[in-house]
Amino acid sequence: MDKPNEKEELTMQNVPKAVNYLINEVAEMRVLLEHIESQLGLGVDKHRPIGIDDACRILNLTKNGINKMIRSHSVPHYQKGNKVYFFEDELVKWVESDRVPTYQERFLNRKTR
Repeated sequence: MDKPNEKEELTMQNVPKAVNYLINEVAEMRVLLEHIESQLGLGVDKHRPIGIDDACRILNLTKNGINKMIRSHSVPHYQKGNKVYFFEDELVKWVESDRVPTYQERFLNRKTR
């Protein structure tokens, strides 16, 4: 479908054409976004069970370090028998939960309130 004239006045007669154009544009953007997400590894499902090796890679810790955290119940994990599982999205949220505010967030923004 042709791109509507940007200076064209929106009337009841050309609303269907404009809506159709917007629907096509959104569909094209969705395809492009999905492609970008897949290239960056963002579009994949992060809520799937992973093992300790992947958890070590994500958290940049050794197996000993992760095992200590498992024993102290300080890292989100699941146990089935003698196997330990994690979910990548939960590990990321867990790390994000202890974000340290920047100097500006702590001090400068407080002064402007």
